[in-house]
Amino acid sequence: GKLGILQLGLEYNPGSHKTSIKHQYYKVPLCIKLALYLEETFPEMAYVYIISPSGGVLQGDRYRIDITLTNSAKSHVTTQSATRIYRMNRNFGSQMINLNVDKDCYLEYIPDQIIPFRDSRFYQVSNIKVHDEATCIYSEILTPGRVASNESFEYDICYMKVKSVNQDDK
Repeated sequence: GKLGILQLGLEYNPGSHKTSIKHQYYKVPLCIKLALYLEETFPEMAYVYIISPSGGVLQGDRYRIDITLTNSAKSHVTTQSATRIYRMNRNFGSQMINLNVDKDCYLEYIPDQIIPFRDSRFYQVSNIKVHDEATCIYSEILTPGRVASNESFEYDICYMKVKSVNQDDK
């Protein structure tokens, strides 16, 4: 399997009146490109796409995503396409997501759907830390599998846990 890492720090830049990427580090099969600014009515919002050239999570893959927003940053983070969880005969794939949303920040973390294939094993833990004076919209979509291939709920395991706390770990 592959070890995919994405560390992303976003911060509002008063000079440009936009949220910008202040820190980035990634190791393929996870990567990002430049932030996009897609809304005229919300020009400070940075749109960031998580890209995986591998096409999905393979046996033994371990992904870690760390996203931090500071200094009134506003961002929408998503994936370029659905996350496919491929068949696994001995191991499992996992993903750990850590979101940290500081005071006066706004984050929309809305990836495309997760599609577990027949005989797949997937483990995901999401840790979300949101300041009481910040907003985080978090969404995950889990499909029953490849329905057209007659694989509804044919995966071995799909474990997804979400933990959310405020700045005081409450």
